[in-house]
Amino acid sequence: MQWIGGASALGTLTPWVPAGAQTPDTRAATTAVRTTPAPRFAYVGTYTSDAPGGTAGGPASKGIYVLAIRDGGWTPLQTVASANPSFLAVHPNRRFLYAINEIDTYRGLPTGTAEAYAIDANDGRLTLLNRQPLSLSGVIPAHLAVSPDGRALAVALYGGGAYNVLAIEADGRLGKVSGIEKETGAGPDAQRQESPHPHMVLFDGTGQRLLATDLGTDRINAFTLADGKLAVLGRTSVAPGSGPRHLALHPSQRFLYVVNELDATVAGFGYDAASGKVGEQRQRVSTVPEGYVGQKNAAALVMHPSGQFLYATNRRLASDHPMADSIAAFRIDASNGALTPLQHWNEGLRFPRALAMAPDGSHLYALSQKGDTLLRLRIDPASGRLDQPVQVAQVPTPVCLVFA
Repeated sequence: MQWIGGASALGTLTPWVPAGAQTPDTRAATTAVRTTPAPRFAYVGTYTSDAPGGTAGGPASKGIYVLAIRDGGWTPLQTVASANPSFLAVHPNRRFLYAINEIDTYRGLPTGTAEAYAIDANDGRLTLLNRQPLSLSGVIPAHLAVSPDGRALAVALYGGGAYNVLAIEADGRLGKVSGIEKETGAGPDAQRQESPHPHMVLFDGTGQRLLATDLGTDRINAFTLADGKLAVLGRTSVAPGSGPRHLALHPSQRFLYVVNELDATVAGFGYDAASGKVGEQRQRVSTVPEGYVGQKNAAALVMHPSGQFLYATNRRLASDHPMADSIAAFRIDASNGALTPLQHWNEGLRFPRALAMAPDGSHLYALSQKGDTLLRLRIDPASGRLDQPVQVAQVPTPVCLVFA
């Protein structure tokens, strides 16, 4: 089932300008997409225990799942034992993979961990290089990102209310935590925003600045990164009680988007790449259709590499609405970053916690945490709408997908 349009705009950009021909930024992004090498291997992060939101009820996951991609078919290669490797990131040189372990205790101490793996260039298999504890009380890490120069790993600590930086050595191993930025504050939702909850980290195009969400304090944070240390550059508030979760930066570096988990919206902001400053909120658009009834629970946010389309997911909690498990698609106006709702898709989805974009922008992958499936959806290159669903793999409790 799919609904075309139907997402209500809660705010508008000024001025509104109709989308026209491709801009230089869009043409450059399209050229980069066409030259991106096809991925050979897929890596799936999972929950091995205590999955937030639940599981499909089948066999428990064992860790990280490695699959080979050949002529569109996906073949299992390896299963790597790991504790709750809920988010993964590939090094820019594609020789190393990093995982966070979403846990609250390691060797008797209250901390999560991060792992480094070597990727075999021939068969894609992983070999553990090392595992590093995060800062003390840095529990339940939720996200990680490798700096564009490949020298640093940033981690958002949902349960620890902090951000960490770890050095990446020349051989791919992780050094000890070199930078810690501790957050303070709370939001109006007493159950979900009783304290800071950093949820995502994202390097901008310069690699010298880190953008991050804090679901607990309704903030987007901007940091500078130098010599393994973080320094606050600025903080931008989102709507109280909205719960910012994941970010997406436009290829032009002019527009920044955040999906808000608690009120199921996507908010748009201006971004100044020269200064690293996040502007005021320009627009706020619902990820669920008009007339939606029940609890809202947005999750993933993914930008099309052309910069023309944006995709967000919703997960079913306390709702009987047919679009409680769904993907919302938006068109992006290249002139001002405005979002226009395109479509809601729900076929084959069960608690889609994560999305992944094919490097060439041809397909969108949806991971159903409570369906144990990876679904591939074709992206129409002209309209951005989704169709032709194909199940490419079955993996227990899948929650992250990256390629190499």
